[in-house]
Amino acid sequence: MEECLPRLLQLLQRNQNDRTAGCEGTGILLHVSYRWLSDGRPDNLEEDLTIVYGYSIAFLIAAGIGMISSGIGLGGGFLYVPTLTLIFGFDQKMAVGTSLAVMVFSSFAATICYHRQGKILYSAAVLLVVPAIIFAAVGSAITPYIDARILVVFFVIVLLIMSLQMLCPHLRIVREIGWGAFVEVSARKSGDSDERIRLPYLHLVVWGAMGGLISGTTGISGGVLFVPALVVTGIPVHYAVATSLFAIILSSLSGATTHAALGDVSLPFVAIYGAGAAIGAYTGAYVASRFPADQIKKFFAIMLIFIALLMIQQKILGGFNP
Repeated sequence: MEECLPRLLQLLQRNQNDRTAGCEGTGILLHVSYRWLSDGRPDNLEEDLTIVYGYSIAFLIAAGIGMISSGIGLGGGFLYVPTLTLIFGFDQKMAVGTSLAVMVFSSFAATICYHRQGKILYSAAVLLVVPAIIFAAVGSAITPYIDARILVVFFVIVLLIMSLQMLCPHLRIVREIGWGAFVEVSARKSGDSDERIRLPYLHLVVWGAMGGLISGTTGISGGVLFVPALVVTGIPVHYAVATSLFAIILSSLSGATTHAALGDVSLPFVAIYGAGAAIGAYTGAYVASRFPADQIKKFFAIMLIFIALLMIQQKILGGFNP
């Protein structure tokens, strides 16, 4: 078993340029599993063990990402996409579609826990999610017409912006649109009393649309904008996280459905990543309030910068496999 991981990495490297019908550009795990499903058996015992070991690694990676992302109100696409491309050999478009499908499971699991805690502001979530659904589908539909290198660059830019926002929370990239009609929500800021907070309709609609568009084109959840858009209006961070994850369910489903219609979703990885992410996300939502969110965000901001630099080196400067 100790030899499986080196063998897996060797097979991944060997198959970077394989063109297998139905699984082009998605790495050896999907390559072999496709043949297994087609022929009814793996090619040999070695590849059989590689699949089992590789999918076990994928499950654990997804569980860790789900736990992290549910605690900070993001769907996890900021880590699903890089792990799918850098570890499992996915092309950028397939990684984006698969990431969106996985986020449906992880966000749903976290939402169940947050619903029981009474932290989801459903009236605000609806105003976020309606435009997010529309623009996630639009963003997903235009990806076939965008060069894969451009998608990688756009993804890296969003990662760096996320990192900057986490490291410098006082530098508000998301600004409040404070005019027009508003909806009132009730949230507990401190003590045992609830406070009424006014949220402008236009503010939620605009940032919901922007979050959906980013989600559909990059595979990163709309939570990257949903959470700061809620916090900037005075919503406590744990309510913003919970509300964001509820909105991510439907916006990710919209984008994933569009990508699936384009053939850019890997069902085997949706199953494995989805199961791991759901378990991790539920656990993360349960323990989120026990950990200092600011310290967690700073740690992962540094990690995101590293991932962004690695993607630049691997996917742009070091050669690119479209």
